[in-house]
Amino acid sequence: MCGIAGIVKKNILNDDFYKRSLKNMTDSIIHRGPDDEGHEYFQNCFLGFRRLAIVDLSQDGHQPMYSDTKNECIVFNGEIYGYRDLKKEFSEYSFKSNTDTEVILALYQKYGSELPKHLNGMFSVAIWDEEKQQLFCVRDRFGEKPFYFATGKNGEFIFASEIKAILATGLVDKELNDEAVSHFLRHSYINSHQSIYKNIKVLPPASQLVYKNGEIKISQYWNLPEEELTISENDAIQKFKSLVDKSVEKQLIADVKVGAFLSGGLDSGTLVALSSRYNLNLTTLGFEYQGEWNEMPEARSISQKYNTNHKEVSLKDEEIPNLLVQVLKKLDEPLADTAILATYTICEEAAKNMTVVITGNAGDELFGGYKWYQKEKEILDKGRANPNFLTFYKIGSTVSEKIGFRKGQDYFLDKVFRAKFPDIVSYQKEKVHSNFTKKETALLLKSNVEHEHLYNFPLDKTNLNTPMKMDLTNIIPGDYMVKDDRIAMMHSIELRTPFLDKDLVEFCSALPAKYKVNTEQTKIILRKAFGELLTDNILSKRKQGFGAPVEKWLKIPAMEELSAKILKNPSSKIFLKLDFQQVQKNLNYNYKHWSLLVLGIWMEEHH
Repeated sequence: MCGIAGIVKKNILNDDFYKRSLKNMTDSIIHRGPDDEGHEYFQNCFLGFRRLAIVDLSQDGHQPMYSDTKNECIVFNGEIYGYRDLKKEFSEYSFKSNTDTEVILALYQKYGSELPKHLNGMFSVAIWDEEKQQLFCVRDRFGEKPFYFATGKNGEFIFASEIKAILATGLVDKELNDEAVSHFLRHSYINSHQSIYKNIKVLPPASQLVYKNGEIKISQYWNLPEEELTISENDAIQKFKSLVDKSVEKQLIADVKVGAFLSGGLDSGTLVALSSRYNLNLTTLGFEYQGEWNEMPEARSISQKYNTNHKEVSLKDEEIPNLLVQVLKKLDEPLADTAILATYTICEEAAKNMTVVITGNAGDELFGGYKWYQKEKEILDKGRANPNFLTFYKIGSTVSEKIGFRKGQDYFLDKVFRAKFPDIVSYQKEKVHSNFTKKETALLLKSNVEHEHLYNFPLDKTNLNTPMKMDLTNIIPGDYMVKDDRIAMMHSIELRTPFLDKDLVEFCSALPAKYKVNTEQTKIILRKAFGELLTDNILSKRKQGFGAPVEKWLKIPAMEELSAKILKNPSSKIFLKLDFQQVQKNLNYNYKHWSLLVLGIWMEEHH
């Protein structure tokens, strides 16, 4: 893809320190763009860029790029889908390239701060407006492309695609953000509205930022639709098919080789089936886990059906500890998503012969693919149990178990569950994606600091679409898009997510939940729309995901050694933040143990 960077400060044009700083920034993110680099210097703003050429491979795509009037200058990381149609609106603009970058400049001239509403794609943009003496920045709706910013020691406004570029200036302190550490312990990733460092901020997804006269103004330009659609199932299926197909066709446009990840699930299977209509010699890539985690037999069935050039990669147990250290060394923030190793390995393979890869991310959140949505459907159907009787229900369960009264035990356990989680929002917040509890986190951190994600829409406790929207705006930008962007960029390749097309997301999030999930089945609309394109073994297979057998991994001898070296050593850097004794209580070869190890390794490498 690409990497962007910049510094805004009064009268820096002739200051060599800032020219060196900008060069340090772009050098630190060379992996994001090995094909070209560029720097532009204004009296009060420096812009830097690293390029990975995808569309219009000529020098015409060089950035920073000036507009036709030379008043605006842009650095842009991303892809605008359907930009060639947008370009037709601008007969008066004298285009010098075939890039989407130049179309953004034309749109900015025409619409100013309304620009983002006209963009469909993944993007992180900064435009210096010389006349207005302002920097206009914008980030895509789902956080596919990153945008970090900070105020430097001398009042500079500094921005970049990755944290390492901001730190490369030496103008920002590396003090850890306790709220972010707390969120990591609770949920295994850093919240999408924060960074791991106190002094480095994140431009949230679907937001724009204007920096002028030393002031930062941030506003949200888009939100999920609030009104639910009134539509028949048949009409919904037809519209859904059309939107998915259009998105795939748009996202396959590139002047380089395109491939697809094929995990053996419904989402990637559907995308490969549709992609092969437009790309006759598609290369597909899969990751082979050992034992029951292996989904490659299903992936192979799709590959055979669509005659793709299918490759598979795997990891030997002895490679896992070293790879974990290697990945965390390169990641600017800790991420305990167990799929980071599979993603790294598969991206490394992809980089050998392609530059763009299609992925099936976000299908679960949009089409109702997770088992917890079924659990939440059950909560809605059964209703709440009185929380005041929780102790009574627990006693009833214990007594029933002792006397061997199984039906009684099941009855009371169900009551305990529904008293603990009286509605779908409390279940989603407390149970889903949760690792350490609030109490455990407070003991580990020796403080009650916490960060609660803010949702920009009403949390309707009676609608099953609510938890799907919560996942779409929380774990997607906080975990999955971070993992995909940073790890793919380590290998200088671009991952694309057709399911995150703006029109498709708006349609799916407003679609009645009954068309997506019920207690018997998940992803109803996807199965009905594209089931005939898939194979029987994929349609009947239970959901698995791209995770990993954590317990098995943590028992690999070299991993045991690594864990002991970091987590059982009181002088390890993790214990600058966490309580040693509390950590010892949580080394039980599970996800909690895994996330502590990830944080421990990350702190050794970055502090």
